[in-house]
Amino acid sequence: MPDTFQSILIGGVAGIISAAITYFSTRAKIRLDLAAEYDKTLQEERLKVYKELWAMLEPLARYGRDKEITYSVLKEISDQTRSWYFKTGGIYLTEFSRKPYFDWKKTMQELLDNEKFKTNPDKKIPDSELKNVISAGSTLRTSLSDDIGTKRLSRL
Repeated sequence: MPDTFQSILIGGVAGIISAAITYFSTRAKIRLDLAAEYDKTLQEERLKVYKELWAMLEPLARYGRDKEITYSVLKEISDQTRSWYFKTGGIYLTEFSRKPYFDWKKTMQELLDNEKFKTNPDKKIPDSELKNVISAGSTLRTSLSDDIGTKRLSRL
């Protein structure tokens, strides 16, 4: 009889341990699955809003611009990107891309605050004056593409 009791006791303890392990491992897997789904959804949304911002930066392309950059054009880009930040995309900017975004905005604001461009808003801004804005825009675009992994080989 003691052997039977010992077998039942060992079986019961093993069952409890097995149930606990199953519970905690299932719980961990569910959490990982939820985190993966959240990350996937976040990346999909980030890609969508980053594409909008990317398109807004087109007039400031380093090469092959289709029109001259004037104060009016720069102001329009600034207004569009401010609206994008507060209404659509700012919440999706990663810590990695937030700094290049605000560095670019700060550099652009220096030209927007310049009285010689404000007084003649349709006159072309010389490339020598635009070089820092264009460079900061390029840095921002690189940061955005790094965030969503478009310039890396697939991890799959």
